[in-house]
Amino acid sequence: MKPVEKTLLIIGCCFAAVILVGVLALGVWLVSGPESGVKLGNEMDQYALDYMARHDMLKPGEEVLAYYDVTMAMDGTEAAILTSDRVIYHKEGNTTWITVQDIEDVRHRYETLIGDVIEIQSSSGRFMKIEIAPLNSGETFLRVLMSRWEKANE
Repeated sequence: MKPVEKTLLIIGCCFAAVILVGVLALGVWLVSGPESGVKLGNEMDQYALDYMARHDMLKPGEEVLAYYDVTMAMDGTEAAILTSDRVIYHKEGNTTWITVQDIEDVRHRYETLIGDVIEIQSSSGRFMKIEIAPLNSGETFLRVLMSRWEKANE
């Protein structure tokens, strides 16, 4: 084998090793954090409860019914939250909500690459869109939302 070929082989092996280590590190990072997906009130992770408390996202007496952290890092900086009183969306430090009693319509569709898309319209004409990635239990969030909305309309 020529010296140039040996050098290229060594560089190629080093490059492959770096990529393998990177993929393994990413896998360990993803597995080591909280599990993603829709969480019901009894499944809430402490990081999410702490984040909501630090940002005064819940009103006194409000109970979390369903929670979905949109972020890959599972840090709460973008999340959809259904409480006993409101549907909340928090993103980039901004929190918007629609009270459950003010919901006029809920539409749902499933898109292959996006997942569950839930569109909520308030009686005042405001809209909110929640996207829940595939395999993250979007149907659970929708089911709890519909149940809460129906109960509020009784």
